[in-house]
Amino acid sequence: MHRILWFDEQIRASRFPNAKALAEHFEISVRQAGRDIEYMQDSLHAPMSYNAKRRGYAYNDAAYILPSVFLTETDIRIVNFLIYKYEEAVKSIGYVEGLDRVVQTLKRFVPYQPEDSELPAFIVDSRTAQHKHDIDRAIERGHKLCIVYADNAGEHEVDIHPYRTYSQTAPAHVTVIAWCEQSGEVEYFRLDRIESIRCSGQSYLR
Repeated sequence: MHRILWFDEQIRASRFPNAKALAEHFEISVRQAGRDIEYMQDSLHAPMSYNAKRRGYAYNDAAYILPSVFLTETDIRIVNFLIYKYEEAVKSIGYVEGLDRVVQTLKRFVPYQPEDSELPAFIVDSRTAQHKHDIDRAIERGHKLCIVYADNAGEHEVDIHPYRTYSQTAPAHVTVIAWCEQSGEVEYFRLDRIESIRCSGQSYLR
């Protein structure tokens, strides 16, 4: 998040930052910097585009601001569903003081829309579903994974310590948050870009 905040500040200062500048400033790989930029575009919905003339990124909408609480669209829909179910239960059991305070706090962080409150559904291909199954099982067992990942730089093999997976609907994809042994950084890997997964059988500290 610190790198993303820095990148956002550079864009607002019209310095047209790019992956190389981000990598040099934080002493990380250009590949990892590229994933940070991808995360801003895909998960934080930052309206940014690359300016070839200035060799860096700029916002298409100057009114855009980074979310103060980083919730995916899926997170928001799940919270909405929980609020909706609580308010339905209130009609029969009455208010529960402590729980009601929690619900009112949640409403401050999400745009509550009871008419759309339902559990989110996702359409994924069989390979992505299998990847999620394998990753979730590795997370449960605390096992390292070796994955072949395809990004803008091509295919490469990395060893990761998976922490959690999450889904979002716009655009629809599933991502795993993991520590990468090669970069020494926490990175975001989209499951639809993983070509293969192999469990090393080795444990990692969680």
